[in-house]
Formats: sequence, C-alpha cells, structure tokens
Amino acid sequence: MSLLREAAALLRRRAAEAAEFPDERWMVDQDETGGLVLAAFTPEDVDPDGTVSSSILTSFAYPDNPERHTHARALGAASHMAAMDPQAAIALAALLETTASFEDRAEELDDAEAAAPLVEPATRFARVYLRTTET
Repeated sequence: MSLLREAAALLRRRAAEAAEFPDERWMVDQDETGGLVLAAFTPEDVDPDGTVSSSILTSFAYPDNPERHTHARALGAASHMAAMDPQAAIALAALLETTASFEDRAEELDDAEAAAPLVEPATRFARVYLRTTET
C-alpha cells in the first residue's frame, strides 16, 4: 500500500534529518542549571559505569524565568520525543514497509482480508502521521 510506504519514507527522512549520527539515541536530561532538556547521545557516549555524555537538542525550560520552571506537560512531551528518537522511527518505518509488503502478498493471493489485522492499525497510524483524511 502506497500510504504505508509514504509514511515509512517520511519517518526515515525525518529521522535522518534529526540525527547527527546513524546510531544516535535521545533521552530526557537536565542542563547545568537543572532545566529540562532533550539530549542526544551515541553508544560511545556511555561510560562503563552508565554515565552518559550528551549534547542538548532542545530545552524545555523558560530562560526568562529565574527558577527555570518548565510547563507541567513538558516532561511528558520530552519523554515522548525521546521515546520516538531516530532509531525508534527507523524501526517503525521498517514495520510499515514490511506490513505493506505483507499486504501486497495477501492481495496477490486474493486474501487481503487475512492481512487486515496487521494492515488496518498500520494504515490508521500512517494516516495520522501523514495528517491525511480517511479514504
């Protein structure tokens, strides 16, 4: 299905644009003042004791606030962004591409209905991600 492949391609493109390194991961962290940040790291940035050296991608702190408070939903937003880092997006793109191939094969075998339990949720995701209307 072209919709699934279109969403997968967009996921891959955005992941590539967002990451400096192919194996980059994201995490929620604090800056030197304790402000909430989204940070990037690679496996080489993790010391044997688990300490992570990271670079800040974005800050969720209000710089004009002397106490550096963040919006109540900022932690949830940062956590969501970290969970959907470039590596996760690439894995999701692969799942969408595999689902599209599975659907193609089911249609070749004239049994598209057998693929529906996998294809339907993937298609719903693709529509939401691409911000398209249901057809």
